[in-house]
Amino acid sequence: MIRSVRQALRAVSGINLPVLVFLLAANMLHARTLYLAPDGDDSADCVAGAEFKTLKRSLSCLIAGDTLMIRNGSYSGGVYVYNLYGTEDSPVVIMGESLESVIEGSENERDGLRIENSAHVVLEGFSVMRSGRAGLCVRMSHHVRVTGCRMGENEKWGILTSFADDMIFEKNECFGSVVEHGIYHANSSDRFIIRGNRVHHNRGNGIHMNGDPDMGGDGVLSQGLVEDNIIYGNGISGGAAINMTHVQDVIVRNNLIYGNEAAGITFYDYIETATPEQQCKRAVILNNTIVFMPRKGRACVNIQVTAQKVLMAGNILVGGGNRGVVEMHTEYLATVVADHNLYWGACDNRWVDRGSEQMDWQRWRSLSGQDAGSLVADPLFALTDTADFTLQDTSAAVDLGLPADSVLATLRAMEGFEWALEQLESLPQRDIRGAPRPVGAAPDAGAYEHGDWPTSYYDFNRDGKLSMVDAIELILRGIRTPEDPALDVNGDGGYTISDVIQLLIIMRQA
Repeated sequence: MIRSVRQALRAVSGINLPVLVFLLAANMLHARTLYLAPDGDDSADCVAGAEFKTLKRSLSCLIAGDTLMIRNGSYSGGVYVYNLYGTEDSPVVIMGESLESVIEGSENERDGLRIENSAHVVLEGFSVMRSGRAGLCVRMSHHVRVTGCRMGENEKWGILTSFADDMIFEKNECFGSVVEHGIYHANSSDRFIIRGNRVHHNRGNGIHMNGDPDMGGDGVLSQGLVEDNIIYGNGISGGAAINMTHVQDVIVRNNLIYGNEAAGITFYDYIETATPEQQCKRAVILNNTIVFMPRKGRACVNIQVTAQKVLMAGNILVGGGNRGVVEMHTEYLATVVADHNLYWGACDNRWVDRGSEQMDWQRWRSLSGQDAGSLVADPLFALTDTADFTLQDTSAAVDLGLPADSVLATLRAMEGFEWALEQLESLPQRDIRGAPRPVGAAPDAGAYEHGDWPTSYYDFNRDGKLSMVDAIELILRGIRTPEDPALDVNGDGGYTISDVIQLLIIMRQA
């Protein structure tokens, strides 16, 4: 079923009206909406429009194509559901009326809501709070999408996954995990997207990806995209904002990481238990902004002993001074490429830690041959005291990043990056906000492309502001020159009416 304006428009692009009406009518014949409501009745039959009182009863009714709408209110957690199967075209959807639709606690079970042995399920727009272990747990499942949810103050994890392939975590807030992590994606779970989440004030890692060889499977997480996340205030007990253990073929781009207590991005293995086939390999760490306050935290990026084949380019790395801005302990330094990064921090003579040696800038570059196009300079953020990490006009990060064609050429030369190359060739070139890159001669370093976004990008009539006139101008240009890349507002590769809708959404959010 279609769940958003953007999905709807992408789905109908190029379909004539009679065909569209037929498809929508066919979909409605096979779909039901059921409700969970504080005044519902668990004795109701499983029919369209039924309202139930408990989460367990309402979930027991769902089949492919159904939507469960959770009315605003509080509902007891500790509910486990098994064998919940949708299809690619007709997923099972569990949707909150708003984030005030709250699953509270876990009673005698460990997790607030557990989905197991299931597939093609969408979880959207509700909260899970104060469970005894994980707010949401997804196990032994595939093609589950968690979007726009809030997981807060759960005992161990906000979201836990285990042996769950083809997961999407998108635009969720995960905060206040008492013992460990905000998002914990684990146990040989492949093909995942972690995008646009706000993860903060968790005691352990913000986002932990762990292949975990001790749990069976191949012990590796592979083929993951981690982008556009804002991660702060995590790690008081250790860990990293983004922690990758036994992960292979991963792209980490356009993330804002600031004010954490431990590491920024870590790439490492459990050496005692990992086989060579389970070691971390092939990471692209691109255009992230990582900032520590003075005398806070660890390294911005930490590449540990057995990790190999890493491209680290176009990042802004501001260390707190307790350790080097980067820790580069890998035994495979010849397989690493670091370039076009901006370094800054509290300790002028300790830019890189390698083994027991603490290196200044010249020593690092002469030893490794790395960072020839990188700079040491104050990034000149707009307002760090308000967490505005956009760039001032005179920032050295402007145009410092590695151009897209150079990224692709570098990965081809490094060899083995076929999956990452395929992804990067199709992903839109944009920053954390969705603003196109580059504006100048090259992309800017860091998560934000400099410019007065969105006005500077989408002021189609050039009157210095965004208004409905720009949407009309976009439509007129789309009629005249639909091949113009400047009209591709949503970054899907070409102009359609969905770009007009995306512009209206941007205008509303601006």
